[in-house]
Amino acid sequence: MNKSFEAWMRRRYGNRYDLTRDMHGYYCREIVKRMFEVWCECKGETSCNR
Repeated sequence: MNKSFEAWMRRRYGNRYDLTRDMHGYYCREIVKRMFEVWCECKGETSCNR
């Protein structure tokens, strides 16, 4: 799931946003967390819990 989001982020924004994750698998940057939530909402994914 995160791989397709990360590929979309790289295509759209290049290396502008840091996509590193913490040891629990969550994105470190708050802006990326919010973008991921919106991306999941737009895709209609209910399994986007990270």
